[in-house]
This record gives sequence, C-alpha cells and structure tokens, in this order.
Amino acid sequence: MAEEVVTEVLQKAGETVWDSIQRITEASMCMNRNYSLLEAKMKTLCALRDDLKDRTTKYKSTKKRTMDDWFHRVMVAENLAEELHNKFIELEESSRLFHVLPRSKLSKQMASMILEIGEFLVEGNQLGDTLVHKVAEPVVKVTAPDISYIPTLQGALDKILQDLTNEDLKAIRVLGMLGAGKTTIMQNLNNHEKVASMYERVIWVTVSGEENNKENLSTEMLQHMIAERLIVDTEGATDVTKIARKVKEELEGVKYLLLLDDVKSELDLDMIGIPEGAKGSKIVMTTKFRHVRLPSCSNIEVKKLSQSESWNMFHKLLDLHDDIKDKPQLERTARKAVSLCAGHPLMIKMAARIFKAIEKRELSEISWSDGLQTLRRWPQKGNNEPMKDLLKFCCDHLDHEQKPCFLYSALYPEDTEIFTEGLLDCWEAENILKSNKEWISLANNSLDTLPDAPRSSQLSTLFVQKYSKHKKIPDSFFQHMHSLLVLDLYMTELTTLPSSLYKLSNLKVLYLNGCTALKELPGFIGQLKSLEVLDIRGSGVGKLPHQIEGLTQMRRLLVSFTMSTQGNYDSIFKLSGLEELIIDVDSEMEDWCNKLIEDVVEKVSTLPRLISFQFCLHNRVIDVIQVVDDTVKIYVPKEHHLRSFLERRQDLETRSFQVYIGCFISRGPEIPEFYRYDRYVKYDSGWGQNDVINKVLTKVHAFELINHNDIEHLSSNAIESMDYVQGCLIQRCNKMRTIVRSYCTRDRSLLPNLERLDAKDMPKLEKIWEGHVQLGSLSKLKTLVLRKCPMLTIVFCNVIVQQLRELQYLDIEDCCRVEEIVTCSQDVSPYVVPKLSTLILCNMPSLRKICSTLDWTSLETLKIHDCPTLKELPFDSNTAMKIQTIEVEEDWWKALQWSDSEVKEQLGSQHNNLATKHVNNSHLFPKVTSIHSKSGC
Repeated sequence: MAEEVVTEVLQKAGETVWDSIQRITEASMCMNRNYSLLEAKMKTLCALRDDLKDRTTKYKSTKKRTMDDWFHRVMVAENLAEELHNKFIELEESSRLFHVLPRSKLSKQMASMILEIGEFLVEGNQLGDTLVHKVAEPVVKVTAPDISYIPTLQGALDKILQDLTNEDLKAIRVLGMLGAGKTTIMQNLNNHEKVASMYERVIWVTVSGEENNKENLSTEMLQHMIAERLIVDTEGATDVTKIARKVKEELEGVKYLLLLDDVKSELDLDMIGIPEGAKGSKIVMTTKFRHVRLPSCSNIEVKKLSQSESWNMFHKLLDLHDDIKDKPQLERTARKAVSLCAGHPLMIKMAARIFKAIEKRELSEISWSDGLQTLRRWPQKGNNEPMKDLLKFCCDHLDHEQKPCFLYSALYPEDTEIFTEGLLDCWEAENILKSNKEWISLANNSLDTLPDAPRSSQLSTLFVQKYSKHKKIPDSFFQHMHSLLVLDLYMTELTTLPSSLYKLSNLKVLYLNGCTALKELPGFIGQLKSLEVLDIRGSGVGKLPHQIEGLTQMRRLLVSFTMSTQGNYDSIFKLSGLEELIIDVDSEMEDWCNKLIEDVVEKVSTLPRLISFQFCLHNRVIDVIQVVDDTVKIYVPKEHHLRSFLERRQDLETRSFQVYIGCFISRGPEIPEFYRYDRYVKYDSGWGQNDVINKVLTKVHAFELINHNDIEHLSSNAIESMDYVQGCLIQRCNKMRTIVRSYCTRDRSLLPNLERLDAKDMPKLEKIWEGHVQLGSLSKLKTLVLRKCPMLTIVFCNVIVQQLRELQYLDIEDCCRVEEIVTCSQDVSPYVVPKLSTLILCNMPSLRKICSTLDWTSLETLKIHDCPTLKELPFDSNTAMKIQTIEVEEDWWKALQWSDSEVKEQLGSQHNNLATKHVNNSHLFPKVTSIHSKSGC
C-alpha cells in the first residue's frame, strides 16, 4: 500500500490544488478589510470630483474633453461601487466556511476596484493642473551625469558654450557615434547656469523615432512636444500649419535655446513653427549622421575617450574602493575590461553595470573574471545596428526563464508605456509563467520504502538526500527515469548503488558525497556516457574502477584522498576531458600532505583541459591551477614540476599566464603595476641556477625573484632569456651581490625591454650592474626603485648611466652606504637622463652628492628626507624651470648651500607664495614642508 501511495505521489507531483485553495481562502478572509478600503477610497474620489466640478466653473481647462471623459468614468465607477456595496451587505453575515467562494470573488472585485480608484485619483489631480493657464518655466532640469572629470566630454560642452556666444552662428551640430556621450553633453548643457542666464526658454526635444527607423518623429509629434513644453493652447487646432503658427507666436518674442537630441534626418523647422534666429536664439542638435545639417552651423565632434578617461569613468561608475590597489589581479582584470570598451562610453557604462552586479556578491578574482568574459561576448563594435546588438547582449545574459518575458516586452514600440497587469496577463496567456513539474525532492523524507520502478519518464532532477531507511534503494528504482539529468544521493546510507543506475544514459550530475557506507563504485558507472560531474568526497569509496576512463564527457570530479587510498586513483589522470578537479585531503600530517601535493602536481600536468585544480586541506585551500578569463595560473612546489607543464600545456603558448614556483597562487604578485603584464613568473625560495626557469623566462613579461637562497647574481643564461621582460622585482635574495654581471655577454644587449626594476631588502647588494654594457642594454628602463640595500655603494656610473635615456622615475630609500647617486667622468654628456621627472631620496645618511655634471631640465618632483650630509642640490636657473613639487624637511631646506642665488630665489619665491598650501605627507616624510607650483602636486 505504501509503495502505491509513493508511486502516485511521484507520478502526480505538481497536480496539487492546495495553492489555489489557500489563495481563495485568504481572499475570503480579506473581504471586510477590502470593503473598508473601498469605501474610504470612494469617498476621497467623490470629494475630488466635486472639487474639480466647482473649479471648472471658474477656470478654463486646457483639456476640457479629457476632463468631461473623466467625470463620466467616475460616475460609472460610483455605480459599480454601489453594486459591490449591495453584494457586501448580502454576504457580510454569511458563513466564512460555506460561502468561501462568493466571498473570495467579491473580495477580489473590491481589491481590483480599489486599484482603479487609485488611478482615477492620480488622473484627477493631474487634470486639476490644467485648469490654470501656466507660463512655461525657463529651464526644466534633467538628470545629468557628471562629466567634469572626462576631458573629452567636458571639452565638447565647453566648446558649445563658447559657440553660443558667437553672434554669427545660428546652430551647433554635435556629431558622434551611438553612445559616444552626446545626450549626456546635452543634459549638462540644459542644466548649465550659463545657459539659464543667457536664454529665456530652454526647450529639450528628443527627435528620434525607433532605433531601426532612420526617420525623425513626425512633424505633428514634434509640434505636440514643443507646444506642451511651452504650455501653448492648441485646442481646436488640428492642422499642422495652425499649430506651427501658435508655436511661432509663442517663441517670436523670446530668446530661446532649442536642444534637439538624436536627429536622424533633415528637419523642416519652419513647418514645426520654429522662428529663425529670433532675438539671438540658437539651436543645438546631436546626430550620428554626417548628412544631417542646419544653416549657419558649427560642428563639434565627440571623439572616443582616452584610456585614462575610460578608466576614470569606469572607476567612478563602479565606485571602486581604494583597496583594489592591494589586489593587483582585480585591477588587472578591470583594466582589461576597460580596454575592451575601446573608449566607447556606452560600453564602459555596460561594463560598470556588469561588474557592479558582481561586486554586490563578492570581490574576487574569479567572479571578476566572469564579468570580463561576459564583456568579451559583447558584439563587435562599429557595426550598423548597435542598439539591436545591445538588446541582444542584454537578452543573452538573462536567465532561461526570463528570456521569453524580455522578448515579449520587445513587441511594444519605443517609448510606449507598458502596464504591469496587462503584461502579466499576456505572459500568462502565452504560458510563459508556467513550467513543467519535472523536479522531485525526497530529501530527509520519512518514507519507509521506495517503490520498485516508478514510471517517471519526464523527471529531470531527483534529490534523495539523507535517505536512510533499510540502507537500500530498490535495484529497479531507476528503470523508467530515462530523462534524469541530476541525481543527488548526498549522505544516503547506501552500501551499493542500484543496478538500474546504468539505465540513466542522459545523467549529467551524480552526487555521492557523504555516502560513508558506500565502499566502491560499480563497473557499470562507465556506461553513464553523458556524466559530466561526479562528487564522491567523504564517501567510503577507496578506489575508482578502470571503467571510469570511458567517461569522456566528465569535466568535473571531486574526490577525497587519505593515506590508505592515495595510490588508488590513477584513473583520474586518464580523464582527458577533465576541466575541474577538487581533492579533499583527510589528514593533518603536513609532511605527508606536502609530499602528496608534489606527487599529484607531477601527474596532473597530463590533463590538457584542466582549468581548475584545488587541494582542500584541513586548514587551508591550495589552488594548483586556475584559468581566470584568458590567464592560466599554475602553482608548482619545485622547479622540476614546471618542466612537464611547459611540455604538455599548449595554452601556455597562446594565453596569458602566471606561474608560481615555491609559493601559492593566493599570495599573488608583489610587482607594482602588475596589471600591465600578460605573462608573469614568481620564483620563491629557490636554490642555484635552473634551466627550466631560463626556459620559461623566454616567454614572460614580468619576473619576481623572491627569497633565493644562494645566487650572487643572475646567470648569463637567465639574463639572456629575459629579452621580453618588462618588469622585474628582486627581493630578499640574501646572497646576491650584483644583479647583472656582463663579462661573458659582450656581444649582445641585455634587458633591452626592461621598463621597471625594483630591488628591495637586499642585504648584500653592492651594485646593479658589473662589467661591460652593450649598446641597447636597459635602453627602455623608465622606473628604478632601490630600497633597503645597506651595502649598495654605487647606483650609476659611466658605463650604465649613458643607457638610461628613458629613465623617468628614480626612488632610492634606506641605502645607508650610498655617497653619490651618479658617479661619472667629465667626458659624459650632461644629457644622459633627459626624461627624469621624479627623484626620491630617503634615509640615506652617507649621501653627499646627487650629481653635478648632469642636466635636470625634465625634473618635476623632488622628495628628500633624512639625508643629513647632502648640503646642496645640483640645479641652476635653467634646470630648475620645470620643478613643480618639492617635499623636504624644513630645517634641512633652510640649511642648504646654493651656488646659484637665482635658483634659491626662484624656489624660495614658490615657497613664500604657497606657504599656506602645505600638504600633510607626514605618513611619508615626518616634519615635511611641501613646496608646490601653481599646478599643484
């Protein structure tokens, strides 16, 4: 008997009427409350009607016919309310139990009537405003995004304002592609205080019709919009000529500014009723079509945004927190997204919306990479139907259930008001809101037994979580579930799997996690050819059958390793289609865990499609492989593990990558401005020189060498492999005495593309370069940072300083033995560092001299702190011309010796003029006085 009941439940799940009964009962219970609300609303409506009737005898209405129609509809509503009142009196004392249906019906009718009366009240109040003929406001403000921080858009606005003062111009054309920001510029123009002071009327008109139509709105529609803005009485004037005459009469004595947004074809302004140039009036229009012009018209073209403008706009719209600077991968992902937008404001706005929706959930690399991938699916820019593609893009990223609703809404013409109730009625009629009951959950069910072979051929998802009765599911249970896609047996007390499981040829997801009594997987699991996801974490399964190798669709596998089962999972590494692998390690023995990680990393490199591989230990999670957007991230414990990845992972040849050797992915890059580099290696705690490292260096753009234990300099092979390296950070390499020794490489330039070099916490570093310097070495170096190098004695000498023609930023701190920054002979050209703009010197007690022979004409920023033996600066009246910022200790500044009194007076006058504009930089330089030029810091 129990089996028949369960079978009937499974076959007819979803045919319950409980929900309908509950709704009817609730409506019946609300009858009295709805009557009270209806009575109160009707009294308010009748009072408004009587008030409007009194006022219409005193004032002329601009919408008399509409007013008369409203009075008639209110009378009909009053009669209907009276009928509902009579029905309520009949049912008021009736039984709620035996008269539930009529009470429910009446309650719903009254609820609907309450909503209708609400609409009458809104409409009546609006009609009341038509009883007095008003004078149009000079300006109707609109919502306008801030563009002051975007020079391209602000510059276009400033040019319009300038052209408005030109008496010879009658019109201004603003030209630009769809979404370039033309409307935003016009919105800011409409609201601008200067415009309000110049014109008596500012009139905004959106001229465009539907997007795929290349025509403007009709003359009648444009006349109506302008007349409504000007509060012109057009009652009785049905001919466009008569309406044009009324509009012209209103404007002829007024200095107006007409803003025409999104013009698609030539306009006959005279037919609309716009008088030409009355009292200095002007027209500004936006268009994306070059053939659309106006007489006596200037042209302003809105260009694409620069990269920095794009980033600033994205940053502001997303409202990014400053701590993104501490998460270089997030900033890198964000900057890639901005780069994809190609300076197109519409795309930047869409990108910001995507990332903002993600940020509400979490601020992580993977979630942001999903945002980047979403943005990559944006249709190709520059096509002929951008708005169509925008709609398609929005539709593609809706849930499956939402897409039909969105597409149905697209049937309505542009600017049509869509009423929610009506739309819901249409959706319901189209069966859009319905779905088949194809899912069943028996989770935590108290059933004593399950039926032998329930006929559930349409079932797609079945949850049987924590089923424990008799610890068995009948062998024939899955016999008729051919459509099953998801089967969740989490924490069931099964000892074996039902033999009918092999019938599930369409099964894609199988959860067996937590099935501790299940000791093995049957061989027939290999017949589940559609299986994509298998989770056996925390189960008793100690070995995978070899038949699992035939599951070619398997893309996600979650397993547990123990000390006794670790050697029984070789089949994993034969699943060539595997994309995600998660291994739970059930042990707290750290040495064994580390050995396991090394063994598995060696094997996992054979899986070419793996994009996510993770160890879940008892106290931490270790990511071995992550593919985030286009970037492959790989962690290997030792150098030799990298060799197999280089040989077998073909995506390392085609994609961006990050390789972490001896340090976890979670530690992330430390190199500044990391977002600039597509290929990166971080090598931590290594020993000796290694040819595998040299091999990977031939492919990278950024390299971090951290905590190396025994090298005194980079080997010649390593240096020669770094031809493409643009950024390099060397830190805490305690035996390193020099970075480059070039005695064996006299025939070639070294580090020819290096743009940034950071050396930090290097206790034995004595110099950067030793030996011959071939022409072209360091020829692109722009930034050099040296910090905490206590043995460093020479920064630059003759052989190296002559190569640094691109150096712009030099920061040297906590280098206590450096006496002179640049040591060079008299025959060296003084123009060897012609682009140096920033010089920072901090905590250098031995520093006596910067350099006396070089030219400093590009220097803009100078920061000096705690350099007590430095008594003079190497500037003359010519070289000090560009200095904008000086941050120093005031006592030190006063004690400086000056060989050129003009320089002292020049910089001193800046100090005197701007003494009140000190900037608090005490977090960087205690007791600092900031000296600024007029352009500021």
